Amino acid sequence: MLRLEHVGRTHVGLVREKNEDALLLAPDLGLFSVCDGMGGHVGGQVASQLAVKTIEEVVRSGVHDPEDADVLATAIRRANAAIYAQARSDPSLHNMGTTVVAVRQQGNLLHVCHVGDSRIYRLSASSGELVQITRDHSLVNLYQDNPELAVHFGPPNENVIVRAVGLREDIEVDHQVQELHPGDMFLLCCDGLTDMVDDWILREVMVDAISSDLEEACDALIRAALNYGGVDNITAILLRVSS
Repeated sequence: MLRLEHVGRTHVGLVREKNEDALLLAPDLGLFSVCDGMGGHVGGQVASQLAVKTIEEVVRSGVHDPEDADVLATAIRRANAAIYAQARSDPSLHNMGTTVVAVRQQGNLLHVCHVGDSRIYRLSASSGELVQITRDHSLVNLYQDNPELAVHFGPPNENVIVRAVGLREDIEVDHQVQELHPGDMFLLCCDGLTDMVDDWILREVMVDAISSDLEEACDALIRAALNYGGVDNITAILLRVSS
């Protein structure tokens, strides 16, 4: 079976006082996730940490809701319920939530789930092509899908997301399955990286890492975001498929 080499990094950045991101590295489960929290003085930290904790617990338990295509989607829905319940019970955590990108290896397949505007990219070792395999749940994309909205409400603010874990009682989780190929790489990251660093720079760093040091590549991504301003928390996980 193919395996996933992995490395993850998170950095508070150069402007924020707290790191509201959280990352999950559970290689024994083939499970990896990046969460970018939001809401209130401490709400973002609580939401992202509760999300990764719940996702890992549910995947370890193996409990699978029939309506979900995979246990990973179940885990994110359970995280949504946990965050929503805690926010309702504690006024200081009102409106807290988090984005989630997560993957789970199953044999030579990779289950990919996401909510919000954190992203997952795939780099093909054979072609060198970098593709964003998730689509941001952003107001910009909502308007793109529904052009009539601009007529009634004017142009959208591109910094607004329209879906996040924990904000509502129920959540829709986008799920897809990717086939793994040796040498290919995946990048899971928050917008603290992608808002600072263009995709072509991400690709250059990842291409260099196909046959070199994965830790140095992940460090290079964090450094790039810092060099371009580091105005937000920065979190990245790099995965490399090996035989």
